[in-house]
Amino acid sequence: MTTSRHRGGERPAGIRDVARMAGVSVASASFALNGQPGVAEDTRRRIVAAAEQLGYRANQHAQALRRGRTSSYGIVVRNFANPFFLEVLSGAEEVASDCGATLLVLDSRYSPEHERKHVREMAAQRLAGLAIAPVGAGEGIQLWRELRPDAPVVALNTSGRKVKGVPRVCPDDVAAVELPMRRLAELGHTCIAFLAAPRQLMADPDRLRCFRRVAAELGLRGMVMYSPLTLADVRAAAAAMLSRPDAPTAIITNSDYTAHAVYKAARELSLRIGPELSVVGHDDLATSELLDPPLATIALDGREMGRQLMLRLLGGDLTGDYVAPVRLVDRASLQAPESAGHPGIRDAG
Repeated sequence: MTTSRHRGGERPAGIRDVARMAGVSVASASFALNGQPGVAEDTRRRIVAAAEQLGYRANQHAQALRRGRTSSYGIVVRNFANPFFLEVLSGAEEVASDCGATLLVLDSRYSPEHERKHVREMAAQRLAGLAIAPVGAGEGIQLWRELRPDAPVVALNTSGRKVKGVPRVCPDDVAAVELPMRRLAELGHTCIAFLAAPRQLMADPDRLRCFRRVAAELGLRGMVMYSPLTLADVRAAAAAMLSRPDAPTAIITNSDYTAHAVYKAARELSLRIGPELSVVGHDDLATSELLDPPLATIALDGREMGRQLMLRLLGGDLTGDYVAPVRLVDRASLQAPESAGHPGIRDAG
């Protein structure tokens, strides 16, 4: 690419360089390169030739702002630290790349304030559409629809009450809860805990409803462990629950990522994962089978979820929900309880 000298260095050729080489005004060069009328054909050819010789590349973002449209799409996730979202983003980027679209990805960090800020910024940039794994009931989706009523939006991993009428891409939440619960009951567990975000931050209340329904159906004592979904917070919540006299013998988490924190809490209390505490994750990360013991989990195709998400943002015939099939991966963290009652905290001495 030809470059121009700029303050002692080099910069990519700009529209002014093209206009100078072609001997025309900047306005004429811009009209010709953007396919707009008002430029004679021979002049247009001269401008295009100059642009090719200089290796000029138009600033697509600036063009989009001028025209009021763009080929860039936004994605807001709840937690970049969770590798599951990287799988989803890989699938979305694959489809976007094939279609010549670009992605702007931001992390709300489980903060409604950050989420609102990101949505407002993306709306101000007039992105072509937004996919969001919302915090809470879906206020961020509602905000986008108010700010950009004609731009598509897709909800990721949520069943919040404010996402009605919006295409959703999510796992089969009912199966993802029922499968481990029924397996735990088969193994003899009678008291099971369920990790959930605090009510005001919960994006998937259908999972909690399913847990309570199945616990009642199977005659299990179900305990809900509310916690912000950071590793430090989940570790603290798990340690507090496992220290109770009526501690559960199994914990179902919302992700393999948070299951790591339960492992840490159990080890700090000298509880053996498997015989003394069963743990079930969600997402089947590549590293989960390498844990000691290997983590039982819910497997699903995160990349396919990302592809389905992007296809819905791009429009076409795919407008409904995509529910990803799931399966239980039974590993050594899922075992029969060692005794009818919880063994409690072992004496480290």
